[in-house]
Amino acid sequence: MDIHTHITDGVLHIRLQRPQRLNALTLSMSRELLDAVQSGVADASVRVLLLSGEGRAFCAGKDRDDPATGAFVDTLQALALCLMNAPQPVVCAVQGWAVGAGLELMLNADLAVAARSSRFALPEVRVGLFGTGGIAALLPRLVGLQKAKGMLMLGEELDAQAAERLGLVWTVVDDEVLTDRAWAIARQLACSDPRLLGEIKRLVHSETLGQLDAVLAREAAVHARLRDDT
Repeated sequence: MDIHTHITDGVLHIRLQRPQRLNALTLSMSRELLDAVQSGVADASVRVLLLSGEGRAFCAGKDRDDPATGAFVDTLQALALCLMNAPQPVVCAVQGWAVGAGLELMLNADLAVAARSSRFALPEVRVGLFGTGGIAALLPRLVGLQKAKGMLMLGEELDAQAAERLGLVWTVVDDEVLTDRAWAIARQLACSDPRLLGEIKRLVHSETLGQLDAVLAREAAVHARLRDDT
């Protein structure tokens, strides 16, 4: 199994568990992750979802040995929609690399805590692909139009401090306290009124992102056209 889950104090901890490949996503791993998130969202005992990755990286994007098929993209889009529409808050703890689909997964969370060692990039342009996970709507609203286009068009690496300045993460902490800080935030959220947190998330998303499912469908269509042209 490439995904490990457990519930503590109302927090469902979902850990990417493929450290030998820097938690890079395959189709089967993405489906396993989607199943875990869907189960958590449907579980009345779960008040917060906490995402993390085992080892030296949070997620190094798509595994290069796994093809970027339509099924893979569809799974990522379904995962994004599930995370962003979840009534529960989603917290993400990031160390090492958060690249491509890994960065997009982080942005599908509501609050990201990053270790100082973390590095971020959207390198899809270098292999002729477009981003997933609603990045077309999320990124400009987080960092501004020009910065978003620069990140998508150039694929340059950002360090943790730059990510914090741009608004990609909630806070940056020393590596040795990353887990404790992420859990402290998750537990604080788990003690709050779940109805209120759900309404905050729903209204903020509806007022800023519009129809998420339509954005995700358009991204998937761009992927399909790019694949057909190669």
